[in-house]
Amino acid sequence: IGGIILSMSITQLLLTMIIEQISWFADSGIKGILAFILLYVIFGILVIPASFHKYLSGILFGFSLGVMIAWIGSMVAAIIPFLLAKRWLNPFAQKLLDNNTKLKGLEKAITSDKWKTVALTRVSLIIPYGILNYAFGATEIKLKDYIIGNLAMIVPSVMYVWWGSQTRIIAGAIETKEKGLSYTISIILSILLTIWLVIRSRKISKNLASFENE
Repeated sequence: IGGIILSMSITQLLLTMIIEQISWFADSGIKGILAFILLYVIFGILVIPASFHKYLSGILFGFSLGVMIAWIGSMVAAIIPFLLAKRWLNPFAQKLLDNNTKLKGLEKAITSDKWKTVALTRVSLIIPYGILNYAFGATEIKLKDYIIGNLAMIVPSVMYVWWGSQTRIIAGAIETKEKGLSYTISIILSILLTIWLVIRSRKISKNLASFENE
């Protein structure tokens, strides 16, 4: 918990500088939104972690619009590497799958549960988003089941975007020194949500490991 609080404090201190550098996306209307989504897709292809991008979506666009942008971006950015792995980058994808201990049992889980396995892994914070995009391309899962399972990415999208939107509110409260009830509630909910996600992610990893042992 102490680490969470420290991380949030550092984020708040850096927030003003970050917003100044990336405010173009929010100020440029549709063009800015499309550019933000395109950047998301590029990150997905390059196996760059996507969680911070979702977080920035909440900071830049607020909660409601930020969720839609983050979700659409994560869906598109997940499909392209998957197709690349299926057709041209299968050896690379297979290597990612074999070398990541957190993905032990993924192929067996896909065989029995298909889209459900995709959905479960997408709500996990432990298994990297970028690696999963390629790793699923190395399994036998079909594109249709992959897309259906990826709909579950609305969950991490909502969570990260909410964190981003709340961080901006908290930063505003710090700047104006108005730390009222909403500030306290935001801090508490952020900590509780993080703890719940960590616990849930560990359970998902254990379920995948159980398939490897069968």
